[in-house]
Amino acid sequence: MYILSFTEAQNHEKSIGSKAKNLSILLNHQLPVPNGFVVTMEAFLRCLEYNQLNMSHIQKFAQILPTMEIPKDIQNILYQKFEELLSTYHSVAVRSSSAAEDLSGASFAGQYDTFLNITTSQDLEDKVRACWASMFTPHVMQYMSKMNLPVTELSMGVIVQGLIHSDVSGVLFSANPITHNPEQVVINASYGLGEAIVSGIVTPDLFIVDKTTRGIQKEAGAKEVKIIASQTGVQTLETSVEEQRSLCLSEPQIHHLADMSSTVEKLYDTPVDIEFGIEQGQIYLLQVRPVTTILSKFQQSIILTEADKQRRPFWIHDDSHFPGAKTPLFASFMIPAFNYGMNKAVNEFDFFASDIELKCEDYYFYQTMTVHTENMAERAKRQQEKMALLFPHLKQNLYQAVEKILLPNYAIFDEARKNELSPKEAENKLKQLLAFYKKAWEIHFQIVIPAEMLNALLGNIYEQLIGKSDPLFIHEQLVGVMNKTLETDRELWKLAKTVKNSSILSAAFARYKAKHLEEELACSTEGRQFLQSLHDMLSIYGYRKADVHEFIGTTWIENPALVLAHIQVLIESGYDFEEEFQQKAAQRQQSYESFIHGLDDSKAKRQFMKLYEYALEGACVRDDHHFYIDAMLTAKTRLFLLHVGTLLVRQAVLKDAEDIFYLYYDEVLKALQHPIPLLGIIEERKREYDESRNKTVPSHYGKIPKEYMENPIIKGMFGSMETEVTDTERTTFRGFAAAKGTYTGTVKVIHRQEDFSKLQKGDVLVCRTTTPAWTILFSSAGAVITDSGGILSHSGIIAREYRIPAVVGTKIATTTLQDGDIVMVNGTDGTVKIVESE
Repeated sequence: MYILSFTEAQNHEKSIGSKAKNLSILLNHQLPVPNGFVVTMEAFLRCLEYNQLNMSHIQKFAQILPTMEIPKDIQNILYQKFEELLSTYHSVAVRSSSAAEDLSGASFAGQYDTFLNITTSQDLEDKVRACWASMFTPHVMQYMSKMNLPVTELSMGVIVQGLIHSDVSGVLFSANPITHNPEQVVINASYGLGEAIVSGIVTPDLFIVDKTTRGIQKEAGAKEVKIIASQTGVQTLETSVEEQRSLCLSEPQIHHLADMSSTVEKLYDTPVDIEFGIEQGQIYLLQVRPVTTILSKFQQSIILTEADKQRRPFWIHDDSHFPGAKTPLFASFMIPAFNYGMNKAVNEFDFFASDIELKCEDYYFYQTMTVHTENMAERAKRQQEKMALLFPHLKQNLYQAVEKILLPNYAIFDEARKNELSPKEAENKLKQLLAFYKKAWEIHFQIVIPAEMLNALLGNIYEQLIGKSDPLFIHEQLVGVMNKTLETDRELWKLAKTVKNSSILSAAFARYKAKHLEEELACSTEGRQFLQSLHDMLSIYGYRKADVHEFIGTTWIENPALVLAHIQVLIESGYDFEEEFQQKAAQRQQSYESFIHGLDDSKAKRQFMKLYEYALEGACVRDDHHFYIDAMLTAKTRLFLLHVGTLLVRQAVLKDAEDIFYLYYDEVLKALQHPIPLLGIIEERKREYDESRNKTVPSHYGKIPKEYMENPIIKGMFGSMETEVTDTERTTFRGFAAAKGTYTGTVKVIHRQEDFSKLQKGDVLVCRTTTPAWTILFSSAGAVITDSGGILSHSGIIAREYRIPAVVGTKIATTTLQDGDIVMVNGTDGTVKIVESE
């Protein structure tokens, strides 16, 4: 169809563009929109054909189209619809409508032409041609090229709409575009037609409406001129002194506009901007557009805004659990799951804190919570009564969830990756995946919190028995217990042992870098047998990656070269897993028996012994839950999302499947529903993400509450809250004593998995933090220093397992130390002394 009325245009977006579709939606929902019609893409293509043109002439369109002849069949219907419109309106406005105008990351304001007060058929025909030409001007083509938008695939139409001779016009945002506050409507308004505001030639009045209280902030603008309709088109007039001094909108009009914006926002389920006009007291909606520069409701729920900081004044950078920058799609899954799972658990267990909230700012995670200080004894008693029922069953409860919930769900998404998905199937699976992510993290906290509380209770009883606190003692009594992290290390060690026992394999591992090893090993029978053993191992232990809390970065099962590099490290280190493990277990048993035999019989001693049995039985839970939830959930989700990303590549939404990680969850759903190229926003997000990875972000926002500073559990989770660094601390600095012992050695600063090969036997590992994929380095390291974390962090736990000194949560290690420095690490008192600087 060459021309569509507004009422029928809604279902023909590919023929009319997004601006026309949006007007049709408003009109069909009985909102006050001036009527009109749309000249479709089919009409444009028909005109090209009639004039013997095609898209190969696109570079010349800006010059050719203004004089292009419109065939009679289109001309006749165009004139007919125009005359019908003039029976209601004195004149019309003519505007372009392109699908590109609604793309995320692409702002087309001012790129295309608009023509007002058109009164004759010939003028209308000229302006339709001019609108077509405006879509192909050099500045538009250059802009689209910059945003990676393929012009040949974009739909376009021309809107012909009855002109409202506005006394007042304006633009409103249903959410504050500056602060991103979703509870504020922002209105700019001035006299005359809206082009004066859109083109920026006036300073309009500003109104900010609080959606809840209905309060209005008002700021008068100069309103220097106004544009009005004239007999020959439009003219610009100076406003009177009285007009300039007066606000152009009354409070009832402001409230009416705010109410209308809320109605429209609900239609789109996202913030919108609306152009409006008021003629003789009647408000009309002239344009509407979902706002790509304002956060959607979903994005508001996970991104830390200024409004959040006003609502909750203290936020701490959670680099202990979520180090480094995080991509939008990871944040989209992790933050809702964390908030859901954590708060469900802490409410159930009468935790010391509640209303725990995780959000993301500039790609980094920040957390806040309400720390309870009242009735703590009563709260602790209720907590212990609930926990006591769980302590004997920590391991059982985890593996019941693994067998009944986690593994069956992983199998569902593994199966979904085997076949191509339709967009609707992918959309449904994504919704299912987000629900499962929340369930998995509910299990996570249902398991982890009781385990941590059991260890804390043991620590309290230990202090009663001994009369002093020793935070490391309990943790040292739980080493030498097999868990999934140690299982993985044992399997790697077995593979390394196989290499050592074979001259053929040893020669290959010594000669080739890890990335070339697989190809070389495939050339011999022994090598192929080794690769089969490797792949068997990866089928069980390969669903992990260096940054376990991020979708970017390949998993072991995707890239066996990562594991081959680990095996090379083990070969060089000479580490003997079985011998070390047996020694750790024996030392732990001897230490515990010595402690118990030194105590007189008492109720506290008997209670300690009973709880220790539970803790020892459940000691595997911390690493095993990480294996099945943190690591495996991230890895399995990454693989499924890449499958969806491949679908979006086929639909020309993305260039590469990995690009999906730079979109938010709601953007992926919309891309599946309406596949429009998102190349521009991907490039912008990649640039922002890369910049964020290399910058130092604030450790917290707001004043650190006293209850945070004094709470030992918070210190164990996050490390020290102190961030000031003195000159003295540049030569000697402190952290948490996480694994006892003293060691002097050469520093190697490791930022990512690609740096692992830098670490040589006996070096001091310096990093922001560690995850299970980093465990292999502990077999070579002489000591460990981290920026973040407390004694309960992965770095501290694994250092105790490997019996090497560790100081964690220093805040400044990676920025103060550099490769080649000689340091003395005291894991007993938590100090690091720089002996010699490189």
